[in-house]
Amino acid sequence: MANKSSMTKVIESLKAAFNATRKPIEPLPPQLLVVGANLRPGLSPRKITSNIISRQSEAGAPSGDIFSENSNVMESMTSIMVEEIVNALVLDAKIEIAVPPGVQVTTTGVGNLGGPIISQGVTTNIASGNGVIR
Repeated sequence: MANKSSMTKVIESLKAAFNATRKPIEPLPPQLLVVGANLRPGLSPRKITSNIISRQSEAGAPSGDIFSENSNVMESMTSIMVEEIVNALVLDAKIEIAVPPGVQVTTTGVGNLGGPIISQGVTTNIASGNGVIR
């Protein structure tokens, strides 16, 4: 009976993975990515922990200063969980990009006589790349 239960869980997980009821988010404009990405502060476990603890009272949980000597167990566990989640994102997460065919490109280089050459065109194949969560 336990075997059937685990098979049901696997099937339900596969169904959920292929459920297309969610609409994808709108992609950010490239100009916003170029300018905005460098303005982001990055992930801070201490800031995230502070934000969570400051909102604990909304759920009826007592809260206090996590970084004081007398922190409670819930706040200490929150700090540990956030640190581990951020570490997993920063150290283990992988970001991949795909550049579709048809993206306009401009290239520069040196010609046969040593002079600069500028060419324009479009990508003809799908290109891929990697990124880093910071």
